[in-house]
Amino acid sequence: MKRDKLAAAVAEAERFIARAKALPDAQPYERHGHSFTHDNFPRERGAIRRASMDLTRALADLRRPA
Repeated sequence: MKRDKLAAAVAEAERFIARAKALPDAQPYERHGHSFTHDNFPRERGAIRRASMDLTRALADLRRPA
């Protein structure tokens, strides 16, 4: 295991965690007498998904020999 690959995986993990924690809380609202929850944050969800893919790639690189 190379330390530079390990450092890259740790950095990607920290970036993923930071993006996940930055996701806003669901916002309750009412419309026509019904209660709903606004939990649609496409930019934030996209950033989380991208960070997840980058983390997956960094972990795969870490597991590769040499």
